[in-house]
Amino acid sequence: MKALPVLVFLALATPAAAHDRWWNGKEVDPATKRYCCGDNDIKHLTREEVKIIPGGYKLGDTGETVTQEHAQPSPDGEYWVFRWGDPIRTQCFFAPIESM
Repeated sequence: MKALPVLVFLALATPAAAHDRWWNGKEVDPATKRYCCGDNDIKHLTREEVKIIPGGYKLGDTGETVTQEHAQPSPDGEYWVFRWGDPIRTQCFFAPIESM
């Protein structure tokens, strides 16, 4: 349940226009409009686990590349990913503003 306060913080602290959230207030990916999901799907990434590359980010834990258009500003200045699906993949990505 450690991620629950962060999830609440992300949901409440991120300024967003109506198209950045579902009808129920849940965060969505700015490019795909897919919802981020719940506290069981969130993972904190350290700055060492994220490499800024041209046009986006390389995630060290999965090797996945997240494009800049999929990144959202992180209200607490940390990197966060929401992963779910079949196969499991990153649905939403939050990055510190200074890295955007």
